[in-house]
Amino acid sequence: MPNKTSALLVTLMLLSGSTQANPQLTPEQQMQLAQLRQVQMMSALFDLRPSRLGFDETIIALRTAAEKHQWKLGPTLDMGAAMAQAGVKDALRMKVIPTCPADADARIARATAGKSPPLPCRITVFVDKNQKVNLIKLNTANLAKSAKGELATIMTEIAAEEESVLKGIAE
Repeated sequence: MPNKTSALLVTLMLLSGSTQANPQLTPEQQMQLAQLRQVQMMSALFDLRPSRLGFDETIIALRTAAEKHQWKLGPTLDMGAAMAQAGVKDALRMKVIPTCPADADARIARATAGKSPPLPCRITVFVDKNQKVNLIKLNTANLAKSAKGELATIMTEIAAEEESVLKGIAE
């Protein structure tokens, strides 16, 4: 049986037909609806998945898979350590791997006559509050659905390459 919060969120979704404030909703319900919309937007932009591996093993596996696919690969950034050094208490364990298909940006630039920005190619691996290892990256497959023509084709191909890199690592 769904909990009260889930039922409330579903009700809010059904009641809200627009982005305008709904006078039938309480301020708390309007806030929950706004939060739900933000989560929906974030899930459209980002792809969050649990890892099948431990933290260090995930980093190694991602770097190995990227090398195997001849992707551009930058140095792994330890963001958890940087946050702890900056004074963040209980900073999550987090590393960012800058990696992207070697020709992705050039292909996108050609398809858009240089009008599209380069992809923010990075995969972030982190341990959440429940001690689960996750990875998050740009949701290229979803972005490809909103693109048109050659750009959509290229973005779909890049998304397929990403899936190949993540195979066996992400759930």
